[in-house]
Amino acid sequence: MISRAEVDKLLEVRAPGPSLLSLYVQMPLDPAGLRGLAAHVGELFALAARDGPGVRPAVRVGAAEAGAVRGLLASHARDWLGRTVAIFACDELGLAEAIPLPCQLQERAVLATRPHVRPLLLAIQRCPAYRVAVVDRRHTWLFSIADGQISTAALPLAEGMRSHGFSGWYGLQAHRVNERIIQLARHHYRDTAALIGQAFRAGGAEPLVIGGHQDTIPQLLAVLPPGLRDQFAGSFVADPHTLTPAKVRDLASGVIQDWRTGHDQRIAAEFLGEPPDGRTVTGLSACLAAANRHAIQLLLVPAGGLVPGYACQRCGALSSTGDSCPHGAAESLAVPDLIEELAVATLGDRGQVETLPDPPGGIAARLRYPLA
Repeated sequence: MISRAEVDKLLEVRAPGPSLLSLYVQMPLDPAGLRGLAAHVGELFALAARDGPGVRPAVRVGAAEAGAVRGLLASHARDWLGRTVAIFACDELGLAEAIPLPCQLQERAVLATRPHVRPLLLAIQRCPAYRVAVVDRRHTWLFSIADGQISTAALPLAEGMRSHGFSGWYGLQAHRVNERIIQLARHHYRDTAALIGQAFRAGGAEPLVIGGHQDTIPQLLAVLPPGLRDQFAGSFVADPHTLTPAKVRDLASGVIQDWRTGHDQRIAAEFLGEPPDGRTVTGLSACLAAANRHAIQLLLVPAGGLVPGYACQRCGALSSTGDSCPHGAAESLAVPDLIEELAVATLGDRGQVETLPDPPGGIAARLRYPLA
């Protein structure tokens, strides 16, 4: 499962020239489709070619990089059927690495001096690792789901809880027995919340889905500490004793998709609701100016598209034309994607990058301070 730590590690890789190939390719679902994979990859290689002003010399996928990609596909393509795979290759650096991704993404091939990571950030955002707690009055089952795989960790039975078949005395005694069971159940939910908290502290911040009977879900929610409640993504109703791990994964995946859609809508609405104080900008030119001032706190980018531009070799300033930096056009080198450069610059300035289906103005940013 790809993580931000792995993305950060990739961003430390640098080639002396634009020879590092980043390939995102969709594997066929049917093994018979592998026969046409080599030709399809060749078409993607052609899309990575660049020439023109600022490209010295014309950029093409090298024979060594193409060979490394084809070697990885020949060895592992059958293991990746139906998946999008990111492949990074650079003969000068001895780099040939493949990362199967947890969700399907747009195909692309990019040649640059460092790995092209925008699709990886999107995969982390769209298909996060998450936890699922399935609860009844006596048991809790905790599942961890990442990269389409599910693992389980059973939590303890609530001490002293009676079985579902328990029948007590009539009258007052029956009330007292039932009250005792309710008290023990409440302890069970509190214990469950504490154990889930321990699991999250060990595994990092991940969305939490809760499943179970209609009446047990709100009881667990009521005792979650604030930190865990903030990670609550949603719930599904099901009888825990009829569930299999695969069914849990299927029910929870829909909850996560809805949670992600709601998150995107909330981010866009909050941005559009910001006061007109100069701390929000839209459009590529305004975002480039903000990035060159290290002013971006939150960058909203689209999922697709490549926007070629220029970066100054001396100060790193980004531009669409290559002649707006004080160091002059001679210091500007062509880059294949300004949106990628903006995202990497924002992360380097400890800002946040969010991918939206339709960001305001095509691309937008919330700033740390208004630009003069």
